[in-house]
Amino acid sequence: MVRVITQETYDEVVKENMEEFDMSPEEAVKEAVAQFEAQGVDLTNIIKDLALSSGGNHLVSETVANLKNLCSFKKHDVNQVVKELDVLKAECSKDIAYRIRAGKDGAYKVLVDLLFSKQLLLQLSDRDVKLIVAALDTLTALMEMQPDLLDDRGVELIKNILDNVENDDILISTLQWTTACCIKHEMNRQKLFAKNIAENLKLLLNVCGNEKLLSETLHVVRKMTLDDDVRMEFGKAHEHARELGAQMLDPLTNLLKEHTKPPLVSELMLTIATLLVRHELCKMVADSGVGSIFTALADNYDNVAVVQQANKL
Repeated sequence: MVRVITQETYDEVVKENMEEFDMSPEEAVKEAVAQFEAQGVDLTNIIKDLALSSGGNHLVSETVANLKNLCSFKKHDVNQVVKELDVLKAECSKDIAYRIRAGKDGAYKVLVDLLFSKQLLLQLSDRDVKLIVAALDTLTALMEMQPDLLDDRGVELIKNILDNVENDDILISTLQWTTACCIKHEMNRQKLFAKNIAENLKLLLNVCGNEKLLSETLHVVRKMTLDDDVRMEFGKAHEHARELGAQMLDPLTNLLKEHTKPPLVSELMLTIATLLVRHELCKMVADSGVGSIFTALADNYDNVAVVQQANKL
């Protein structure tokens, strides 16, 4: 059986190595890791360095505490909040152990509360947009490989943003967060799908002039059709693909006529292939989009990625 320890236990052993055995920080960490691994302890979720603040906390924990304090005031310093969000995002991007620590310290609730407070504003200033994007990007970093953090408030927040916000930068960051929530988590996908997120994604396909927004929309469409949650015996990947296909195959094949260059043309064809789960859906593309597929293939015959995606269709 795999053994586990707390972050506090690990930190105490490292500090003990430094104080009692006069080791350098690097030697103390190396010795502690070797000691616990020899005992069969799983250190996957442990922050192994000892970069503690003056208060004796890890930077990720101190940053979450700072955000809680800053956001407790009705009128907070936006620049200071964004600065702390950037630090938290950087910490969460280091390793899963940092993200788990931030999650245990309450980072998810702080970020969602902050975003809900900004969602109540009818008019968003440039400073508000900057703050919202920073908070969404931090949520994405926090929830990579730990989508269990998403709750009903988070689902509602995603839906509210997609329903009411037109700013491309906010929409892109929201879609990236949605993608992180959907990977290896069937219940998150079902909750989002039950909110009729498919209609929002279909509308976003029609937004012109922003290829990044289109690309992120395609990512979410594909993630909605995954069947990668080993905890679920039966998922709804097929049902999601069938419904998304019925709604989106026509606009997707039309987009192939407009976007003929990689990498976007490859993403479009990959998304179309992902949704072809029934005969009538295949016939729909064959009737209306086969010409666009052959045109894309002819225009990019020397591009391996495009040829591979075209052959899947």
